[in-house]
Amino acid sequence: MESWIEVAEKFGISVVMLIGVSWGMVKLFQFQANTLMKQIAENHQRIESIIIKLIDSSRNRDEQNNLFFEKLVTMMDTSNNMMAKLYKNGNGSSCSNYRKREK
Repeated sequence: MESWIEVAEKFGISVVMLIGVSWGMVKLFQFQANTLMKQIAENHQRIESIIIKLIDSSRNRDEQNNLFFEKLVTMMDTSNNMMAKLYKNGNGSSCSNYRKREK
């Protein structure tokens, strides 16, 4: 404590306050670097894993939708063929042009 008083007497109170504020800023930056940056990194990893899960889920739903669409087209083809046979249409109209849907 006496050393601070000697520095204040020699250089003035403004220099002592400048050193004190500088020391406080260094400690604040250390806090930010150590604590806050770790929290930001953890949050970033969490968000990244959530995004990856959402993308995978979206791909799975797209695959399921494509399978459902193929089943639906097959059922429509079958029903059209049955109707054509029942009504003896003969042209055998089908929904096969729906199978060429872009994925």
